[in-house]
Amino acid sequence: MKVIVPVYDNNRIAEGFNRTPDVCIFDPLASDAEEVRTFVPWRTIIPPGSKITKQMREMGINAVLTSQIQLLALNLFVENGIDVYKSDGNDLEYNLALYSDRKLTLFTSTEALENSAICNGSCDSCSSDDKCEK
Repeated sequence: MKVIVPVYDNNRIAEGFNRTPDVCIFDPLASDAEEVRTFVPWRTIIPPGSKITKQMREMGINAVLTSQIQLLALNLFVENGIDVYKSDGNDLEYNLALYSDRKLTLFTSTEALENSAICNGSCDSCSSDDKCEK
């Protein structure tokens, strides 16, 4: 039961895949300690233009762990049988332990809708500075 996590500095959970080029693939059932946590650039495993959910399933990844997610992304994952868990803070080790102990909650549509107001910093069309993270 592998989970993919957007990360930075290999110890913190990023605010989504659009915030970092790196991910951690966590496999609690791996027999080799080095394979339990694998850190790789996101685009080396999911190349641009590829079907993200198909690639994830082929790699045995059936869950996402993140601190934020947009509604469309949540729906894409859920409709393709991939669970999306909400992190408790941004400490990677702590959240991987919670995941292993099945103590994390799944993201809801309501929570994802709340994230829709978060600017991803990729445009200049913000109508309000209080929601812009630039």
